[in-house]
Amino acid sequence: MRPGWAPRDLRRFAQLRPEVEVVAQRCGLGTVDLLLIDREGQWRRGVVASTGEAQTMARDLGVRLHDGWDDPRLARRMNARDRWAAPEGRRHTG
Repeated sequence: MRPGWAPRDLRRFAQLRPEVEVVAQRCGLGTVDLLLIDREGQWRRGVVASTGEAQTMARDLGVRLHDGWDDPRLARRMNARDRWAAPEGRRHTG
């Protein structure tokens, strides 16, 4: 991946959303899944070929990169917007 190149939708998300951070996790033999997450829990997903490309993309976008879910506040951010995570959103049986 050459510097200065990131998919347009990820670049726009990183530029327009507040406090974006990236979680990188291996999702296959030759791919790394990137989740760009903003302060409000909005997120976008991208895939790159290696951790090196993930680092390059994060640097290019000017966002902090996390190797996996090392920071629990990022999971809380994403889950805060999950309507099924709220008790009234779950289907109760019995």
